[in-house]
Amino acid sequence: MLTTIRFPNGLRFDSLLLAADSERMRVAIASQRDTVELRKVDACWYTETGVAIEIEALIPLQGTEFSCFCNALHPGIQATGRALMVA
Repeated sequence: MLTTIRFPNGLRFDSLLLAADSERMRVAIASQRDTVELRKVDACWYTETGVAIEIEALIPLQGTEFSCFCNALHPGIQATGRALMVA
């Protein structure tokens, strides 16, 4: 699954979601040498260094079922169409 991550300073990064559950995600960002682990605390996602980020988009790869996965990441979000935008 592809994702778009937004940092507080407005920078956005496209990433590839490698693994996730309802409290953690591991993503690969093209400009980073290592993967990045994101952790969910209450309703917010944070980087390993404690920076709050937003998951702006979850975009499924062809043939991927993602509705249950998206609901685990953001309860109440409804998955429709080929892409899911998260505000």
